[in-house]
Amino acid sequence: MNIINDLSIGRYFTFEPSKDEPIYNWFYYKEAFSPEVVDYVIGKYAEGEVRAVYDPFCGAGTSMLRAKELGASGFSVDSSPLAVFVSRVKCANYFVEDVSEIKSFMEKPIEQKQAKFSDWKFELFPPALAFPKSNLNSLLSIRNELENIENANCANFLMLALLSVIPQCSLIVKDGGVLRVDKKKSAMPVKDAFKRKVKAMLKDLEAGGSSSVVPDIRLGDARQTDFENNSADLIVTSPPYLNNIDYSKIYGLELSLLGMDKRITSETRSRSIRSFITSASFDASALSPEVQEFADKIPIVGSYFSDIQRVVKDMYRILRPNGIAGFVVGNSVIHETHILVDEIIAEMAGTIGFECEIVVGLERTADVRPAKVKTRESLIIMKKQ
Repeated sequence: MNIINDLSIGRYFTFEPSKDEPIYNWFYYKEAFSPEVVDYVIGKYAEGEVRAVYDPFCGAGTSMLRAKELGASGFSVDSSPLAVFVSRVKCANYFVEDVSEIKSFMEKPIEQKQAKFSDWKFELFPPALAFPKSNLNSLLSIRNELENIENANCANFLMLALLSVIPQCSLIVKDGGVLRVDKKKSAMPVKDAFKRKVKAMLKDLEAGGSSSVVPDIRLGDARQTDFENNSADLIVTSPPYLNNIDYSKIYGLELSLLGMDKRITSETRSRSIRSFITSASFDASALSPEVQEFADKIPIVGSYFSDIQRVVKDMYRILRPNGIAGFVVGNSVIHETHILVDEIIAEMAGTIGFECEIVVGLERTADVRPAKVKTRESLIIMKKQ
């Protein structure tokens, strides 16, 4: 296994460079990578024309949107209805009549009704605790209005705009893997934030320029999909990192407002890779001795790599011969134990049949007791033989 350093790519392992990118920035998803990662994998490793791109963790839709811009077909899956919704809205084709209807909706006054707070339920706490009362009323009033729109493109576009303003209009702070209420936080009025967001998104539509190839983005489980064998030339993705972050909770307010169902977060979790620290079961016989050694002390390690192994096997099935996969991962320090996630996954992929190279893009220092530990984020390149 070859390990190289290329710190030029590391800055694109986060969403930050996408904050000013049209369409990519329609929904802020901190854990997403930027489209330059797709470009990097194609430019340095892909052989021949890239006609089909797959992403087993679509997240904010970065790989699918880049595939669309390149004129390639795309297909993807995610366990989160929020991720699937965001990605589909970003990758949809919009027409003149859609833009006209969106503008017409924004010109009409939205009737401010007294919201039934019980209509919106969230697993962790009542949403009423997360917003000033006027903002909660506005969110639910706008959402109710959107249900009356028959044009799906228009309704979904506006729903995404509404979901995207929740962080700035709430009293919630996303603190690592925890949501907490900060009553001192300044919450922007929903109507102002919503209008500003829709205006910015419409500007991106009016600029035009994307192809008409709409990716196939499905709700499902990356560990077992029904996509065809040998159907992708390229995979670029990033699985959930092995850490203490439960994404179904961190984005739970957005997820629950989208589905208006308290169960949606727990249902999402049941389809997700087991990546956050908790007690969990796994099949030790399927893991390498090195992973078993970690798993005996930290059960989530066994669960995580057991799940990732199934994902990589499915990726191998879906890739065409000589196809390339780019897999962005971060190494972990759990209970004072440094886990080289990139090397373990690369070894696992090699056993499955991939030829692997690790590109180290970021180096960090984890401040853990009893001493600081140097760790890294990497892009694992897997080539199907």
